[in-house]
Amino acid sequence: MKTVILLVMSFTVMAKVFGGEVSESVINALIQVESAGNDLALGDTNLIHKAYGCLQIRQPCVDDVNRRLGTNYRAEDCLGNRTLSILICRAYIGMYATEKRLGHEPTSEDMARIWNGGPNGFRKAGTQKYWVRVKKFLR
Repeated sequence: MKTVILLVMSFTVMAKVFGGEVSESVINALIQVESAGNDLALGDTNLIHKAYGCLQIRQPCVDDVNRRLGTNYRAEDCLGNRTLSILICRAYIGMYATEKRLGHEPTSEDMARIWNGGPNGFRKAGTQKYWVRVKKFLR
């Protein structure tokens, strides 16, 4: 129960810290592309930083969020924990998909491409195919 309360508080704090919010439809589309909705997905097991949970979260992403929120999450904590996975995703995208950074109001495309390609993913040609996949799941 305590964890759930902390997560809800984190969502509230996060909205104040980052300003914008990632829509449910973007989150749901990312989940479909990343894991087809599998909260227990474990990806890239051959790499140093494995990808965990429904949003296939890696430790460098979590490290960015931890620095900003003052938390101590680990990527492994996302395995089987959709609520935490969404919290981390929202925080990460919220950190980097801002009007100030992008020079325009962030779009769903910007958010998806940042999720896939890092802070500057919205500029990387390699994230365009990812966006096409995400767009198919947007409602």
